[in-house]
Amino acid sequence: MSYTAGRVSDPPSPYPMLPFTPFTAPEHQDFTLPGERPAALLVHGYPGTPYEMRPLAEALNERGWTCRGILLPGFGPQIETLPARRWTEWLEAVIDALASLRADHAPLLLIGHSMGGALALSAAARLRPDGLILLAPFWRNRGPLWAALPLLKHLFPRVQPFRVMKTEMDDPKLRAMIQDFLPEVDLNDPQTIAAIRDFVVPVSMFNELRKAGVAGYRAAPKVTCPILVIQGSQDVTVHPEDTRRLAQRLAGAVRRLEVRAAHELVFADSPAFPEVRQAVLQFADTVLG
Repeated sequence: MSYTAGRVSDPPSPYPMLPFTPFTAPEHQDFTLPGERPAALLVHGYPGTPYEMRPLAEALNERGWTCRGILLPGFGPQIETLPARRWTEWLEAVIDALASLRADHAPLLLIGHSMGGALALSAAARLRPDGLILLAPFWRNRGPLWAALPLLKHLFPRVQPFRVMKTEMDDPKLRAMIQDFLPEVDLNDPQTIAAIRDFVVPVSMFNELRKAGVAGYRAAPKVTCPILVIQGSQDVTVHPEDTRRLAQRLAGAVRRLEVRAAHELVFADSPAFPEVRQAVLQFADTVLG
């Protein structure tokens, strides 16, 4: 089933007060880099966009690979519809895109970052690509609150994450990250800062993320293709020991690489990106045979 913009009607918006429209820059949209017959599908994480996958796509494209970066339903410029989305829609979008590439391309390489890794696992169990790359693959979070999400979504349906985390908007690192990802945001505007601090997120969104992770973990023993797993040793979002545990469940031949990086290891400005890039290209060469 293909995603269409009209699938969800009149969804609630998590951005009722933001004085800007997020993710309007073209780099947050789907992209296709035309190449030769081998093709790679790249799946972003939560709450990312294809922007985060473009550096690896460009590296593969230089080697002749046709690369597509998919925008998952409800993300990027569709972010206002996210509260009404279900994880199965994200998986269907990945499966549709992979099947579409298969019609004209071989071999096929599937690449997923974070939540995209969980979706890639579920998709690979069904469509069996020729190779799979998991980058800091999400399958669970830690702590009792995460386990209680199915109940919490009913008891506390909305949270303000920036207030819960006591985020300080004058943190240079945080500001730089937001500005890089959302260049249209004026972080010197008091109204914008107030809106970000009051930003409301339905708890059900995180429950869908949890479901995607559980499904990916359960699908792992059914994935039989060659697999490259790359994990940041300093990642506090996806813990290295959780990725090691996931890798042990995979049925296919697994290559594991741990790099000195946090969760954002796919970004070109990550210190570990050259090592990640090289590992991806070397693995892609083995898929070519």
